[in-house]
Amino acid sequence: MSRIADLVGMVMERRVGFMADEIMSGTHRFIGDAGPPGEHPMRFKVTWGSRRLERFLNPLGGEFMTSNLDGTVTVGGLVEEAPCRGRLDLLYFSEAKIRYSFTFSDASGRAYGYVGEKVDIRPWNLHRTHTTCYGTITRSDTGGVISRSTLHFRLLTLPAFLLSFRLG
Repeated sequence: MSRIADLVGMVMERRVGFMADEIMSGTHRFIGDAGPPGEHPMRFKVTWGSRRLERFLNPLGGEFMTSNLDGTVTVGGLVEEAPCRGRLDLLYFSEAKIRYSFTFSDASGRAYGYVGEKVDIRPWNLHRTHTTCYGTITRSDTGGVISRSTLHFRLLTLPAFLLSFRLG
């Protein structure tokens, strides 16, 4: 038992964290006249994780299963590889979902927000719920929804995702 306590102490003392790289891709549609009609490609590539693993895993703390994220987002008809920054909330126990929320700007500097969720996560449907993310893009100045999307974690990217996990 003391070996486990020693290991936990080392993790907490060293402030060990982790990072992972994730890609979600699919399509989106503009709402009304917010952009060109039809279906357009959408993709985000983000790095998420926590600098303090003990905070990430502490259910009594304010950072439980929450991490920062940053990367790039492409929204067909709006932005191409725009920098994005936000957070990832793993809400397995409270809401049975995973939520990605981040902000980005277009070439003219107009700010947007994205919120995407993987919903209804249960042990028997992980193949579907962990791979499908339903999202909306809003204009930050008005709060109006301009686009709805369905993105997927492609199983072909699973090896790269798993290999991207790193302690630091």
